[in-house]
Amino acid sequence: MQLADDADPAHFHADVTMWRMSELIVGAATFGPTQTRMRRERNIQSDQLDHYRLLLLHGGAFHCDAAGRRVSLAPGRFLITDMALPEESESACSSSVLYIPRDTLDAALPQPMRLHGLSPDNACAHLLSDHLAALLHGLPDTAPQELPALSAATVGLVAASLAPTFIDPLTTGVAVDGALLRRARRHIEDHLADTELAAVHLCMLLRVSRSTLYRLFEPLGGVSQYIKERRLARVHQILAQSCDRQPIARLAEDHGFKSAAHFSKAFRAQFGYSPREVPRAVEPARLPSGGNAEERFDRWLNSLCH
Repeated sequence: MQLADDADPAHFHADVTMWRMSELIVGAATFGPTQTRMRRERNIQSDQLDHYRLLLLHGGAFHCDAAGRRVSLAPGRFLITDMALPEESESACSSSVLYIPRDTLDAALPQPMRLHGLSPDNACAHLLSDHLAALLHGLPDTAPQELPALSAATVGLVAASLAPTFIDPLTTGVAVDGALLRRARRHIEDHLADTELAAVHLCMLLRVSRSTLYRLFEPLGGVSQYIKERRLARVHQILAQSCDRQPIARLAEDHGFKSAAHFSKAFRAQFGYSPREVPRAVEPARLPSGGNAEERFDRWLNSLCH
């Protein structure tokens, strides 16, 4: 994050409240003065977040460049972005925000869609605005057993607002590629401990050529690189959530690394610290203010389904 050139850092303020509800994260935020936020390839590689982020503007200004799609929101409108793709935004606003796992929203859509940078304007989108406001108001008094149904209803309303969005016929190929890539990524996620997991196996599964597979994974750094990053992310998750530290060498071997030294070097390159320095995860129902709240929020995002 970076403040505008003419902004006074002493006057910058941020008020953020986040809630974990079943498989979603929802919250409200107010930022000012104008800030610039950039999500680059190096951020995507480091945190491996693979969710959709929906921002609903209540007041102020929000401008976004979502990999070439430029959007300026008006109050009451929302924007959805793909956290696996680059994004840059400039804002000074109050908003609601919703994080949805990729597979959860994709399964609710009638067909594959390129969602990065979409800002629909229809009846369902307007209903979603009211729904998020009511949701944030009611969450403090919501029983835990009610959260799965609330999450499902929220995802359904998001999907309903996106489905009528006009899709250019020229993007059909992009949608097909997106469906293939999602299938490949889902298979990789389910077979990270499989030592036979490789490009040749994925080509057989998807019934595509090597050149097609390499083209699909090119924005993600290549097939082998993506598999390595996901394996490292899985080990990170295990270490963060385990009550007792598991042997690093055994975890490395179980996830396809030839040696503990090679694993540790790759781990530090991706996360910036060693496997033994992974912080333990915590799971409060509401993200508390103060302290290292940003670190706790990162853990929430990483714990959502990939």
